[in-house]
Amino acid sequence: MRYVQSVDLELLASLDALLAEGSVRRAARRLGVSEPAMSRRLTRLRDLAGDPLMVRAGRGLVPTPRALSLREPIRALLDQAGALFEPVALPLESLERTFVLRANDALVGTLAPLLADAVHREAPHVTLRFAPEGDAAPEPLREGRIDLDLGVLAYTSPEIKVQELFRDRMVGVVRKGHPLESGRLTLARLCAFPHVSASRRGRARGPIDALLDERGLAREVRLVVPTFYAAVFVAAGSDLVAVVPGRLASAVSAELGLSLLRLPQSLPALRAQQAWHPRQDADPAHRWLRDRILRTCRALAKGAPGS
Repeated sequence: MRYVQSVDLELLASLDALLAEGSVRRAARRLGVSEPAMSRRLTRLRDLAGDPLMVRAGRGLVPTPRALSLREPIRALLDQAGALFEPVALPLESLERTFVLRANDALVGTLAPLLADAVHREAPHVTLRFAPEGDAAPEPLREGRIDLDLGVLAYTSPEIKVQELFRDRMVGVVRKGHPLESGRLTLARLCAFPHVSASRRGRARGPIDALLDERGLAREVRLVVPTFYAAVFVAAGSDLVAVVPGRLASAVSAELGLSLLRLPQSLPALRAQQAWHPRQDADPAHRWLRDRILRTCRALAKGAPGS
């Protein structure tokens, strides 16, 4: 019979830090211990696992397949252990925490100002950090690199928790005085003017192009920009047409001198959601933030053209 040596949380935290940092020096700094101490912990971990776990690659360390298989269970154990010592009550006035939220620029621009004010009133020592939008992959949530994913999401991982925040519709925007401001707007007229397309992947085609294809129409995309905010600024200073989320268009139209065009044929509504990993489902601070985001989005939805 093989006897398993005891593994304490200190060793688990050390492996978690080594996996995150890829360096004994940086992992030691992260946990506030000396490099020799971290090296001794890595040796103990290797003995326990019967695997090198972290191997040299250039100036850093890379994980073995065995180490990668341990990443998520160790992260979950550490989170659960930390939750044991959290107070049941949530003193928002003294809560000090940074939440990392991932969202696209259109959602950040419309949600962040109101959310920041609401959060500061209730929890003045809480910081919100928005990370750039990426692919809707579960790894950042699983690994704790982000606390919430916000936007039009398409998660296929069954363990990820998802909640709808609001629905929005795409609208056209053009500068004041643009020919499309007057007269009956049809898809054919919309296609008669060149467009600017917003795509973080650099794609010229978007949801509107499938609608145009069904009607034997096509638009000329003269410019592709990475964000919706860039697209509305381009539309404000040119004859190009931009198709953007309705809430963003409503928020910036007056300041930029834009006219909003309700598309003659509606595109499917965009369903904005928030997603999180189940290990944070019962965390009081995380639950409070999710509720605050939901209430802020509901307030934004009132009177918006995309509702």
